[in-house]
This record gives sequence, C-alpha cells and structure tokens, in this order.
Amino acid sequence: MRSLFLTLAFSTALCAGTPTTWAAPEGAVQNALLVLPAQGLEVDLKSGDVTRKGVTGQCLETVSKAGSNLLVVAKNSGDDKPTVSVDGMIRDLGGPAQEGARLGTIRLARDGSLVHMRTWKTGDKQTELLQESVVRLTFKRGTLAKLLRFTETQALLLVTRPGEPARLIRHKRGAGGLVSKEPEVLLDFAGCVPERVLVRGDVLWARMECADTDTAGIYRIDLTTGSIESPVMTSETADFMTLPRADRPDGEAVLTVSGSPSGINFYYAVNGLLAAQTGEVRACSSDAEGLQSWNQSYRLRALASLFEKTGDSVFAALARKSMRLTLAAQDGVNGRTSNQNPSCGWSSTIYATNNNDRMTLMINQAMIANSLAKACKALGGGCPVELANRIAGTQACLANEYEPDFDPTVGLYRINKDIDFRFKGSIAPWNWQVSMAALLKDLSDPALSARGRSVVKGFYDEWSADENGALFRYWPKAAFEDRDGSPSKRAGERFEDTGHAGISLLSAAEFPDLMTGDHIAALKSREDFLLTFGAATPRDLDGAGPAGPRWFPAGGWSSVPSEAFKKRFSGPVPGVQSADTVFAYANLFDPDADFQLILSIHGCTDVCALHKTYKYDSWQAFFNGNPFFEFRPAALPIASKP
Repeated sequence: MRSLFLTLAFSTALCAGTPTTWAAPEGAVQNALLVLPAQGLEVDLKSGDVTRKGVTGQCLETVSKAGSNLLVVAKNSGDDKPTVSVDGMIRDLGGPAQEGARLGTIRLARDGSLVHMRTWKTGDKQTELLQESVVRLTFKRGTLAKLLRFTETQALLLVTRPGEPARLIRHKRGAGGLVSKEPEVLLDFAGCVPERVLVRGDVLWARMECADTDTAGIYRIDLTTGSIESPVMTSETADFMTLPRADRPDGEAVLTVSGSPSGINFYYAVNGLLAAQTGEVRACSSDAEGLQSWNQSYRLRALASLFEKTGDSVFAALARKSMRLTLAAQDGVNGRTSNQNPSCGWSSTIYATNNNDRMTLMINQAMIANSLAKACKALGGGCPVELANRIAGTQACLANEYEPDFDPTVGLYRINKDIDFRFKGSIAPWNWQVSMAALLKDLSDPALSARGRSVVKGFYDEWSADENGALFRYWPKAAFEDRDGSPSKRAGERFEDTGHAGISLLSAAEFPDLMTGDHIAALKSREDFLLTFGAATPRDLDGAGPAGPRWFPAGGWSSVPSEAFKKRFSGPVPGVQSADTVFAYANLFDPDADFQLILSIHGCTDVCALHKTYKYDSWQAFFNGNPFFEFRPAALPIASKP
C-alpha cells in the first residue's frame, strides 16, 4: 500500500496538476467561509477548499472516524474514482475491475475493515457489496440495496427486490471478520415504503409512507418486536436533521417545513446545493460514471439560476468552482485523448462493453458544455475571461468533433459508427439531437445555428397527442426507417420515458420562439396527467411501463410548468436532493413572489414535541440565520463542536 500523509494541506497532495485556480472577481465574496456547524465542515468560497476534521481538499467527499480510524474519500481533477484512504494508507477498491460500475456507499468499521457498494451499468447490471475489494454479496438487477451501517459485528442493509416489500437485512460478520452471505431479516416493511431510515441501537427510525396512511410520516420501530405501529408524526415534509450537540432536542431531531411556494422552492434548492455535496465536491469527477453529465451539469444550472435571481455572490463563487473543475476534468487535460475521445470532451466508461474502453457520447458532451455556457452567461461579469474563453472553445471544438456524424439527408445526427456501443451508426435519439441543437445555437457559424433550429423544429414535427396531452418517442422516425423501413415497428414502439423527455425539454426551452402555445398547453396537460399517479409515476408519457419514484418528472419539465406541477413542487417530491430535482426547485423559484418559510424542529421519542421554530419573510433572512449553515469572514476559524 502507498502511504498518504494527511495534513491541512491535503489539497496539495490530491490536487497536484490541477490548473491554477482562477480568482473570483474583486469583492465577489463578502463572507469567504460557508460553514456547516453540525458537520464541522467549512468551504472557503474564494479558493474552493473544503475542510473537515483537519483535512482539506478541493473535492473532499467524505471524512469520517470509526473509533481511532480516519476514512478520507477525495478526488483529484479528472479522477474516474476517488482516492480512499484509512489512517493515511490508500486502500484499493478493485482497480481496473471497478471500471464500468458506479461506486456507491463506502463504510469503515472500528476494526479498520472497509466495505463499499457498486452497481454495474453493463452485463447483468447487478449491485454488489465488497469487503476489502472482494465481492461478498450480490443483488440481482432491479434490486435496490442500500448499506446503512457497518460495524465490527454486522452489516445492515435496506433491500427492496422487484415486486417485494422493503426489508431490513442483517449480515453478521463471522470468522475472520468476513461478512456472512446468509441474510437475517430484522424487519419486513410490508405495505410501507421507507424513504429514509436511521438505526439507533434496537430502534429504527423511518420516514415512510404506508398503505393505510394518506401521507408520509415519521415512525419509531422497535426492532426487538419488529412491529410497525402508528407514526409519531404525520407530515409530508417531516424529515430527520442533524444539529450541533448544544442545539439538539430530547430524542430524534425531526424538521417540518411550511410556507409559500417561493419559500419552499428556495429552501429545497438551497438545501440541496449547500447542505448536500457541500462545496461542489463532485466537480472534480471525470464523466466515467456520468457524474459530470447527470449530476454536476444540473447542479451548475441550479447555482447559476439562483445567482441570476438573487445576485448573491455565494452562488456565483460555487458556480465558478464547478466550472473550473469541470474544465479541468476534460480528457485533454488528463491525457485521455484518442481518435474517439477529443481533448475537449469528457469520456465515459459505464456504457462500454469492455472495461478499458472510453466513449465520448454526444449527449453527455452536450449536457456538460451547455450547462457551462448557460452558467457563464448567467454570471455575466462574474465569469472570468479565462473561463469564458475555455467554454466557448469547448463548444466550437465539440461542434467540429461531431460534424462527421451529421447526416444531411435526414437533417439529424448519427451515433459514431466506430465506437463500441450498442446503437453505433444509428440516427441518435431525440434527447441527443435537441441537446446538440442547444450547443449549436450560440455558435458564430450561422449555418450551424440554423441547423440547431431545424433539428428542434423536426422534434416538434414528430409530436402527437391524445386526450392527456403531448406525446413523442425516444427515437426519431428516421431511425426506424433507417433500420428496417417498417411503419408497424414504429407504431408499436413505446412512447418516451419521463426522464429522457425532461432532457429533451431542458434544451428545447432554449428555443422559446419555436415552442408554440399549442406545444406549451400540450406539455402542461401531460404533466397534469403524470402527476395524477402520485409518487409512483409511470415510466412512459402515456402512462405505460413500470411505475416508481425514479420516473417522477423533474429537470427540464420545470421549464414549462403547469399549475399542478408548481403546486406539487411547493413541497417535497421524490428524489428531493437529486441533481435534476434541485435544479427544478431553483428553476421554479420566483424571487418577486411572496416569500414565507417556517422551519419547525421537533424532538421525537414515543411522541414528538416542538423544540424550536424559525420564521422567514425573505430569502435574505433565511441566509442570515438558519439551523443548517452560516457565513463567516475568513479570519474567523470554524468553531469545534462535538
């Protein structure tokens, strides 16, 4: 094992080779530190450094202690996988065998044993638990497995298999401390769907919805009996929260939120940006796992949107850090340029059939480049010239890179025929086409700008409708004709799913003059239809396919919101802290509307009692005093709180 010396200068070790930080514009950040007292975490908004438990880095994802052991998870700019160290010694999570899988939760036990989760995007698409880089547990495709706790004696997981209720599963550690393959069911959730759970000894706290209740609630479950009784609190906004020791109530701290739509939108947007992935710590990532295209791009858009609406320098500072590190993750900077991977792109590994292959897919590039351009434009003078030039150069480079894939006979782009991809050579899906059109929109070449508009017009030309509003498909009509020329196959093809539809709508919104009143009305009707299913949204626009929270409309759907959509987002929605949902809240926030926000903290045991209430009549008031974060001048060190 290689040794990693951890000090307050940890960022120097982990960020070697990172391009020089572009300074924020003079006076851009009045209070230079963003501080989360309950987590002992601070972010220097000028340098971008994140500090926790004496460790500092630009992209410090985790710092936690298990007994006397210290776990640190961090990335350099452009890293596919994080560097994981325990007590200063780097731990291998699987090496090349890890390529092609998404890394999940990492946990360290007091005895120094390390486990982590990973999910494959290719092959059998299984989820695995590894202990010391050796697979101990395997969960088949479609199974949701979440690691809750790992100790010297056991691993606790929340497991939901297709068509079955969620279960709390224990795998004991046997001889040699190895996680046993034999599961022990501690709790069957039956008709309840847990959204978040906490284990406190023999008590499990759960935020969940049950078949016999009208709304979500907080449940206290005694694991010695395994009986689910009535909730101790019923509220769709109730959720657990962490407070500094001095501020904690008796029992488990539970927060409820109420207020006007503007207040609620701002709260969930800001909570998702400043209290989760605090300091944009995923911005160092390559796009190997899609973290740039499907996480950071939405977070950057959300930061830019809130800066446009509030003018607050905090959002601009974090957006600049995000842009700087995303550009530092490009393949050219990291020595990954090849015939198929241009220097201006961000290649992925999760869709490759060979673990060593990297692919620069057009959709991923457009998502990343479009978010960079959108954010730089929103920041105006707050986007440094160096950043603006790099972004403009990236757009032009990508347009040139994909020019050979444009098919003038159909007026659409094809997927590169020379890559190891299932659909290579095919006419690309609509979400690829419309996203690329948005990239072309602001280029200096008028022919390319005109092409972008033509692509979006073609997208709208293939829309249809039923009594519930707009319908369109994943593949353009030309893609079906190109494959076998069979009209019957297109007629039998399912309609677009809500996730990819949101991607298309995100970029279609960049062409407001092409979106007619009829388009808008049809989209709003479709949103209203999808929302009638509650949290268990069907996959496809027409209501077909499997249903579940993962299909809840967010992201680009927020660009054309119906009244029902706005109302639904005036409270928590499924995946409330996922990047596309955080963006939707930011996109919906209206700074000119009435702002009311009430945060109520409760202490829960067998019952819940009100502990403290915060009331705000402006977003500025919320920023100036809330239980989650605060801003301090850089001269003041972070207070040490247990």
